Amino acid sequence: PWLTGILSVLWIVTLINSFNMLDNMDGLSGGVAAIAAIVLTLMVLSGPNPEVGSQIFIALLMLVIVGSLFGFLCYNRPPARIFMGDAGSYLVGFWMAIGTLLATYTGTAGQRSHSVIAPLVILAIPLYDTASVVLIRLWEGRSPFDGDQRHFSHRLVELGLSKKQSVWTIYLATAACSISALLLPRVEWQGAIVVVMQTLLILSLICVLE
Repeated sequence: PWLTGILSVLWIVTLINSFNMLDNMDGLSGGVAAIAAIVLTLMVLSGPNPEVGSQIFIALLMLVIVGSLFGFLCYNRPPARIFMGDAGSYLVGFWMAIGTLLATYTGTAGQRSHSVIAPLVILAIPLYDTASVVLIRLWEGRSPFDGDQRHFSHRLVELGLSKKQSVWTIYLATAACSISALLLPRVEWQGAIVVVMQTLLILSLICVLE
């Protein structure tokens, strides 16, 4: 229990900061969160014990997030007329953290326990952005909390993409990573290794392109 509590706090803090850091271009943080919430909804509804009340609650919670974000993105897509701000990105990150913590991935008998890695797969891109930015800042001898233009989206723009293309590239990368999480409750550990390897290869491809 004590380890669960520590990991839960770290997960919540990490996702809150991840979606806050991701909120650096119009429509980026909200769109990534919507994609991740859709995949999580599909996972809890099609995974083990979808009839359990807690799973239905998580699905409804995620659908509320998706609907809210779609309504928000109507006005936040480039050129944005309203902005998420810290309060919005913190709320989105908190809801995503709570949703992934409350969801059940392995079934009542604990079968296919490897499915608990699903949140890491679904949220691989926000976590990659946070980790890479923090490492770059530390490498340059700066505080990891200093704001700059070294985020994943900014690095794509430096490579020659427009801001809109950068946002859509991150949307597609998020979908490519997260959609494979739907297989985790349906495969044995060998298949789970393939899912994890696919996610790592996508992130490695991004690193090479950068």
